[in-house]
Amino acid sequence: MKINSKLESVNKINELKLNKFPEQIFKAGEEKRVEEFLENHPASYYAIRDKAKSGGTFKLKVAYDKVLEEINEYQFFSVNVSSANYEENQLLVGEIEFLSNGEVYATLSTDSTASVRDALCMPTFNLKTDIFDKCLNEIPHFDYIYQYVSSYHLEDVIVEFSLFDKEVGLNHEKIVVYELRTHY
Repeated sequence: MKINSKLESVNKINELKLNKFPEQIFKAGEEKRVEEFLENHPASYYAIRDKAKSGGTFKLKVAYDKVLEEINEYQFFSVNVSSANYEENQLLVGEIEFLSNGEVYATLSTDSTASVRDALCMPTFNLKTDIFDKCLNEIPHFDYIYQYVSSYHLEDVIVEFSLFDKEVGLNHEKIVVYELRTHY
């Protein structure tokens, strides 16, 4: 699997039918479409992500009534129901990669209020090891995450995700996938 951009990541997540929060991609000037999305997916908070470039402006916890004014600085962006709506339920957040040679890379946080970016800056776990390392047992629900990634054949792919203590998202699962990366 090869993923070269954020747009390819979105397409691959959709193609694989991975669990995600309701999300839609917009261009500048599509306020009416944004309003329709908000009406169809009511929530207290939304996330807005720049889809034009990696590392772009990202807003995790935008109140429902502030979304339209917050999108003004974007040209190509997504709006999704925010994980901030489920802070009391988030168990783990970050990114993980299981390589086909048995190596594991993980940068994860157990902070229930953390985003993926927060987890990368202030991780609870930051490892490069192999699948047989007993220290992986210290990562909460590691086996569950491993089974999820394996079931979708996401070896050699960086998976940005959150794990919750209840079923959330479009597929009503405990894991929500935010992004897949291989070549960007």
